[in-house]
Amino acid sequence: MFKKKTPPKIVAEKVIKKEDEHIYNILIYGIDKKNLSLPEEIRNRNFKLVFEQYDTKRRFDEFDCVIMFQGIFESISWRDSGYFGERYLDCQYDKDELDKRNKELTLLIENGGFVCFLLCEAFIDSDQRANSYTATDLCKIWLQGDSFYRKNFNERHTFLNIKRPEFEKFLSRHGAACSYFQSYNDKTELRVIAELESEIVGCILWNRIFFVPTLIPENDKNILEEYFTLLAEALVSIRKKLTFEIPSWVDSFEFSDERDLKEKNDALMKKVRDNNEKLQEFKTFKKVLILSGEVLVNSLINVLKKGFGFSLDTEDKLREDLKILDEDGKPIIFVEVKGTNKSVKREHINQCDSHRERADLPADFPSILVINTHIKNARSINEKDQQIAAEQVKHAVKNNILILRTLDLLRLLSLKFDRDIPKSEIISLLTINAGWLKVLEDKWEIVQE
Repeated sequence: MFKKKTPPKIVAEKVIKKEDEHIYNILIYGIDKKNLSLPEEIRNRNFKLVFEQYDTKRRFDEFDCVIMFQGIFESISWRDSGYFGERYLDCQYDKDELDKRNKELTLLIENGGFVCFLLCEAFIDSDQRANSYTATDLCKIWLQGDSFYRKNFNERHTFLNIKRPEFEKFLSRHGAACSYFQSYNDKTELRVIAELESEIVGCILWNRIFFVPTLIPENDKNILEEYFTLLAEALVSIRKKLTFEIPSWVDSFEFSDERDLKEKNDALMKKVRDNNEKLQEFKTFKKVLILSGEVLVNSLINVLKKGFGFSLDTEDKLREDLKILDEDGKPIIFVEVKGTNKSVKREHINQCDSHRERADLPADFPSILVINTHIKNARSINEKDQQIAAEQVKHAVKNNILILRTLDLLRLLSLKFDRDIPKSEIISLLTINAGWLKVLEDKWEIVQE
């Protein structure tokens, strides 16, 4: 999250005479930077699409509209520092070209033109060294505004809630969102193009600056022509309508009932946002059912911390061992994390035992083996929910180890939420038992043979 500067000046809307007869001259700029070939010029009764490569001598303000992909002025990649194997982000950007094109775009907007930025990737605005990359691309510069923020989703989403019917054809085929926007400034002229779970993923600022979430099309002549034709049809259609739509400043006049309804809507929207955040948290918890390796460890850490409220020591170099800590920061439970495409094996229990010993903990120190079983061959919860062999359970008892499948762990978390089970009771359950903590939807039991 970051605060943005005031955007370049936007002049008052100009009403174009005989709007329906106007043929828009549209520049598709720099798609070669996305490894796309430049199609031939496309014409129809509403617009002409001119394709120019990144280093073209033609200026933005020669056109009515410019379309470009996000990120074409910058190159951000991971690099190895050479010291201790540390990796860092390296950002290079074309400052001279960026400054020149920014001035041209400002002239275009002030002359009554418009621009469309195609959002195709997550924003990288800073790195772990606190370096700022908020102005390394033209899209980033024109997304700046007071109390206007951009954030990234954890993953790309392709099913969007399309709010402007003009974009239905384009977004239903090509729409995808990696990022979203939040605006807290009532003076910002903003119209929503598309949403995802109540978050804005595509919008129009000041009726002139379009931000459209999209996939990058395949480098095929027919696909590219269809892609940019559908996009241009949406832009031209909505551009004509926006010329005659009521501007947002009119909303400064409010009826009393209108204010009450807005307040109720705001309260409902906040509730929806809170619910969506909680739903996303539950969804994140469930990743422990499908992951393995280090990502399983990271996901499990999230479950133990945010779900159960445990304090953890996660400094183990092998990234397979964790320790649950008491209120004084002392270890009380040793945790071994494993993922397997089969069931629990003797070797998993032996590794938990040996890693406990390597951590200088006694053989009777409370230890749990959290293992994600049947990762690839389970196609349902029923197929995931397979018994642990009796000989492995007995071996766990012998070694004072408590086994929990990740499915058991999530069911235990569900019971904790449903019954408001205190953390102390969960800690006691994990410290005094060995064998298999088998958790069903409404109860748990300790299996020892």
